[in-house]
Amino acid sequence: MTAFCVFFLWAISFWAHESLQPRTLKLFPASNQKKKALFCLRIVGPLLGLFLCLARDVAYGLLYWFGLGSMAGISISLLMVLLKRKRGTLH
Repeated sequence: MTAFCVFFLWAISFWAHESLQPRTLKLFPASNQKKKALFCLRIVGPLLGLFLCLARDVAYGLLYWFGLGSMAGISISLLMVLLKRKRGTLH
């Protein structure tokens, strides 16, 4: 269950990071309040995931945290490519 939670936290932080990029904001506009929330998610997500991973073992937790972060980053980047391709804006 910890792995799923940490993966989810990484995924929402990567989604927030991608959503705040200027090129993505042109495709999917966001209000100022939503931008502030996305900025907070971008910071809080990985930190909360790190605390979850370090709760049991420091060395193993760090490897676990980095590995799940890598998997979430790849997953979100592929999802964004599919969404942009569906909109017809990917060149």
